[in-house]
Parts: sequence; structure tokens; C-alpha cells
Amino acid sequence: MKPGMYIQDLLLQGAVTGKLILYLRHSNRDSFAGVPEHMRQDVPITPQGISMALEFGRFLQEIFPERRLILGHTAARRSRMTAECIARGFCPSWSRIIDYQEEIKDPIRDMDSYCYLRDENGWENLIIRWLNRQIPEHVMQDPDTYADIHVKKLLSFDGMDENSLFVVIGHDYTIFPIVSRIFGKKLTGIDFLNGIVFEANHNTAKVMFSDADSALEKLLNY
Repeated sequence: MKPGMYIQDLLLQGAVTGKLILYLRHSNRDSFAGVPEHMRQDVPITPQGISMALEFGRFLQEIFPERRLILGHTAARRSRMTAECIARGFCPSWSRIIDYQEEIKDPIRDMDSYCYLRDENGWENLIIRWLNRQIPEHVMQDPDTYADIHVKKLLSFDGMDENSLFVVIGHDYTIFPIVSRIFGKKLTGIDFLNGIVFEANHNTAKVMFSDADSALEKLLNY
């Protein structure tokens, strides 16, 4: 399935009422191969990734023509570029990008120790160990704590109303702990432009996630 389709299918399931929040992985990026760790924040999305994000923005505008689009993103260039392209595809005059970087801080606290464990264990094994709370907190923040903080921030964001659409662009490893915490599903990979849908009404939120293996849904009180 092409990037963005899992989210599109979730959004097309039925009428959306209340606040709508999407927390997505960035679009298709250039390879990290040969890129020093300290320079990976500057890796851009590819021309294909630009097209994907523009198309995703056009899709959002088509199904939510009456909503204003608000976008936030991490500090990484690939996240910022994805947000900018979605905004262009949606409609520049009906969208705005806000400073949301402080709200979605990186869970990695000690980059040198993280890189050592990643190289020693491999990416997937490191992620599973982290989600099982087996990585010291001075290296990576406790995943359950990380998830709770970020879900609370997403759902309590006061810059939108029921006529807005809030889209936050993050990374696979910023989404993994939320899926694990809410659904008990431990992921080690997530497609570009896939992520979590929150439909919030009053003090409850329907949370949805879908990939090739499963379609998950849960009601949260907040």
C-alpha cells in the first residue's frame, strides 16, 4: 500500500466529529547510509517524498474542505519539509505551521550510548528492548512515560477547535511508544506518512492505528 493510504482509509471510514489530530511519520527521506549521526537531522525527503506529501495534503483538503489545517513537526529537516509540502497540497491560505518542536522532544537522551547499543544490538532489537523498558532511562526516556506525555500534549493542544485539523509530523521511533502504550503492539517499523488518528470529543478520544498486520481502535479518557 502506498504511503498515506492507511491513514486515508481510517479517515474515510465515517463522518468525523469533534477535534481531529493526526500524528504521522514524515514522508520518504533520503538514505542515512554514510551520513554521520550528527548530520542526520539535515537529511531531506526525496522528490518522491515531496510528491507523496503534496498528494496527502490534497487528499486532506478534499475530505475536509471546511477545516483549517494546523501543522507541527520535529526539528528534523525531513519532518519540516513534510509539513510544508502537506500545507502546500492542502491550501496555503487555509493552513499554518506552528512551532511545536518543544512538545515532541526526542526520546534519545545520550546519543553516544544510544548509537553504541544500536550498533551492538541492531535497530529492531534495540527498539524492542526499549519498548520492553530494558534500556536505561539515561540513554532513552522510559517509553510509557514518553507516550503518556505526548498523547496528553496532543489531546490538550489548545490552538485548535472542532473546525480545525491538527497534523503533527514525527518519526517512527516517536510513534512506536504510543502504539505500544495504547494498543500493546510493539512495532519496529512504520510506513512513511502512516501514524495515529485521534478523534477527540469532550474528555474522550477514539484512537486508531492501521498497518499491514492489524487495524486497531481504542477509546481513551483524558
